[in-house]
Amino acid sequence: MPPLASPGTVATDNVCNGPSARTQPPAGAIGVANIPNTTDEHTLFVFPGVYREQVFIDPLNGPLVLQGYTCDTMSYAANQVTITQAKAQRDIPMDYIGDRNYPTSTMGLAASNVKMYNLNVANTAGKIGGKVGQAVAAYVGNGTDYGFYACNFSSYQDTLCAMNGKQLYARSYIGGAVDFIFGKVATAWFEDCDIESVGKGGFNSTYLGRPWRPYSRVVFENSELSDIVRPDGWKMWNNDTNTANIFYKEFNNTGLGAATDKRVTFSGKLDKPVLITDTFGEKYTSEWWVDAKYL
Repeated sequence: MPPLASPGTVATDNVCNGPSARTQPPAGAIGVANIPNTTDEHTLFVFPGVYREQVFIDPLNGPLVLQGYTCDTMSYAANQVTITQAKAQRDIPMDYIGDRNYPTSTMGLAASNVKMYNLNVANTAGKIGGKVGQAVAAYVGNGTDYGFYACNFSSYQDTLCAMNGKQLYARSYIGGAVDFIFGKVATAWFEDCDIESVGKGGFNSTYLGRPWRPYSRVVFENSELSDIVRPDGWKMWNNDTNTANIFYKEFNNTGLGAATDKRVTFSGKLDKPVLITDTFGEKYTSEWWVDAKYL
């Protein structure tokens, strides 16, 4: 078998076993150098450790599975693999042509058909000179069909860029302080995820979102919203009053931040939930990138 990712500081547990443990490469796992040469499904198994680097995955001929070492595949809290670095837009040359978010990312996915399990992806640039700065942990979407399962994404500003294509996040964590889930034309579904604001604020300090573009669409449903959510809920983008085509809705949420009676006028409530089948189609569970056991 060709070499797999080199282990960092390996710390195994003698009691790490059972049906949810993933501690060895699956049969048929291949090395990075072999990926472009086959159209079959590829699996990369990453041994435990902290990897201080950027990872960019270019278009591939076949689907890709990234699996991190874990004692419990169903929980991001058990993850033992972290990929981290601290590049922000201040580090990108001013004459750079293209999306300036992509070269800041810890992990950038240009390949389609990717499933990722039990990986922590962090960008630790944080505040820059007392100000926030765009520093992406994961940039997803110069392709389509992505599934992220029991993963952890953390940064300060622009943590997760869901840029394009169909994307599913399940049993995962996304943390940040400013615009930390954003994108342009992706269709993304977040199921049983923990979304945490890590800014300095507290009670009534956080918005659910703001429209980066005039056709921004976001729904919060069947979620617990804590008391950090402001009563008005949503915010305009830098005083841009073009809200006619924005779709910001809520349904059946609970918690101290869930009251909708003081929400902004360009948001609203739904009479029924948006279903995952409305988003990905009736046969979504048959899609390769959808792992239904996490739903």
